[in-house]
Amino acid sequence: MGSWSVKYTDLVAGLTPIAAELLAADPADVTIERDPPGDTSDQPWLTVKYGASGDEDIHGVTRVRVWAGTRGRGSADESPSARDLIIKVNPVHGIGETLIPWIVQHHDVSLDQPYATFHSTAETVATGVREAAIYDLSAELPHLRHVLPAHFGTISAGGERAIVLADESPLTGLTAGGTTTADWTADQIDIALVAIAAVHAETAEVASRLAWLPQRPTTTTMSADSALWSALLDDASRRFPQLLPADSVAHRRALIDTLPRWHPAKDRCHQVLVHNDFNPRNVGFRSDGTTIALDWEIARRDTPQRDVAELLTFTLTDSASLGQVLGHAERHHDALAKHGLEMTTEEYLAGLAADLNSEAINRMGMQLLFECAFDLPYMQRVNRTIDHLTAITAPWLR
Repeated sequence: MGSWSVKYTDLVAGLTPIAAELLAADPADVTIERDPPGDTSDQPWLTVKYGASGDEDIHGVTRVRVWAGTRGRGSADESPSARDLIIKVNPVHGIGETLIPWIVQHHDVSLDQPYATFHSTAETVATGVREAAIYDLSAELPHLRHVLPAHFGTISAGGERAIVLADESPLTGLTAGGTTTADWTADQIDIALVAIAAVHAETAEVASRLAWLPQRPTTTTMSADSALWSALLDDASRRFPQLLPADSVAHRRALIDTLPRWHPAKDRCHQVLVHNDFNPRNVGFRSDGTTIALDWEIARRDTPQRDVAELLTFTLTDSASLGQVLGHAERHHDALAKHGLEMTTEEYLAGLAADLNSEAINRMGMQLLFECAFDLPYMQRVNRTIDHLTAITAPWLR
């Protein structure tokens, strides 16, 4: 595999004018100090995703502090203008071109055809440009801007893009490695759903015009990818019987077989911009309690319920009642209406049930693929949760 990183010297060259504007200072007076790399042992996929790199290479997320003062004298602590920033390198190649093919090859995952030939591949390729475009779009959309960290610019270096963001830590509820994804309270779930609902409603008019977003999945494209869903399920059932007991395999196989019957409920719902990975690995809360959503690399066009299905899968458990699910759904549905995106309760719930079914065969299929290479601490719980959620919401599709 190659390396998708940026030389630190190139990063500094691009960051200096951005920092100067932010600090209202002369570029010659700007000092940039790089934080030591953080512990990413809970994210072992990063080295595969970004490739090999040296000490002077920047990939993924890097924290820096910038301040204005005479170069070589003074410190950030002495400067009232010092700002903590995050630099995120977005590789041109997405995980559909790097991580996923690597797992398929190195862990002998049998697919009937190359992964790149399936419709669903579209959400996992060319992702670097997509996230940078999300931040550019936020300049026009206040609700989207509100759930993002402040954005100060984008650096192009070495063929890669790096976005410059405010470091809004400390954040609560965010666990990049997925170790505590079920620790959210019901109130936190609702706060996040209300925040993303505002984004969904705000983007309903513009989503169809954003050429850099992948097309929404349809009954036709999802059915055409049935061979992928079946292959991932077959592989996981053999490899991880402790995660997928026989009744779970049978349940998901039935969802794949009946996809043309239940997926049209999704087709009838609105099309909006969705985060598409809206769970506590990427979503948390600022110190004032407001929602912040990071890592929009696989954002796409889809139904508003897509992000709801993802969040509930990762934050509820297999003991959640239908009343709990309905309560969270109502908060999101009501927030959509408040911001002008209307649909009947029946349409909304049927769409959510269909999105949970899709989560079970698509997203869980891909998570199980990642489990082939990495020990994901949340896998047993989310697999049980999604089977439970699809079972108890099935009546909403009738």
